This record gives sequence, structure tokens and C-alpha cells, in this order.
Amino acid sequence: MPAKILVIDDEMLILNAVQRALSRTGYLVYSAGNVEELSGVLKESPFDLLITDVHLVDEPVDYVIECVTKGSPLVKVLMMSGSHNTYGALHFIEKPFSIEGLRQKVKDILDEPR
Repeated sequence: MPAKILVIDDEMLILNAVQRALSRTGYLVYSAGNVEELSGVLKESPFDLLITDVHLVDEPVDYVIECVTKGSPLVKVLMMSGSHNTYGALHFIEKPFSIEGLRQKVKDILDEPR
């Protein structure tokens, strides 16, 4: 069964590009542009990977991660941002990124043991 990925970003261009790129690779990708949309998508839990922007408009990223981990306690997290990894995230990708770079990072994270 393909990995289930949840992507959260309030920049629709990024959200759509990530969803499209990972769907074409064979992953099951769900997306949310804000916390309101997130609550509806969480019904699809559990997820294998959460990809989230660090700087969301409506809620802090910690809140988003907390919401997702309630239904997906083993979820891995990839944070993305247009600035450096000042958040100290284990898995991080800086915007702008290449589609191939994103796909490789996602594969590497999903291949890691839990």
C-alpha cells in the first residue's frame, strides 16, 4: 500500500505543486491550506508523513503537528520554509526546492526505520 502523506501550506501554489509531484510518484496525498481544512482531512488518519510549512497564517506549526499526531502517533514530519531551519527540525527542506529534491527527501524519510 502506498504511503499516505498530508501536506499543509497556506501558499496554494506550493501546496498544489507538492501534492501533484508526490501523487505522480505514487503516494496517496491529502492536503490542507489552513487549519479549518485540516480538521476535515484528519478523518483520513493515520498518515505516514506530514509535510508542513513552518510559518502558517492561522495557527502555529506546533498546533498543527499536535493535531496530526493525535490520529497518527508514528507520523514523520518534514518541515518546509523559505528561511533557514531556525526551528531545529530533524527533517527540513528550504523553499524554493526542486521537485526531484523533494521527492528524494520524502523517499529518504519514509525509508527510515520508525
